[in-house]
Amino acid sequence: MENNNVKPVDITENVLTMLGRKMSSGRDLTMSERLMAMTATAQTTSNRYGPGPADMVVQQPELPETVKGVLANYTGV
Repeated sequence: MENNNVKPVDITENVLTMLGRKMSSGRDLTMSERLMAMTATAQTTSNRYGPGPADMVVQQPELPETVKGVLANYTGV
């Protein structure tokens, strides 16, 4: 009996390969393909560039003073 080493399919790698080949042949990516490319790239590079979404805490953003000034101008005060 042969020992066949079966590797699991890496969907992210397959998507990047397919889209990379399409681009290298000079064809444009569709909008959905662009989104797939961005998502797959984020999945493969997430461990290199800081915390992932599970590690992040969503906080209320602070408005810059310039934005507060513009809003104040529109209140009529």
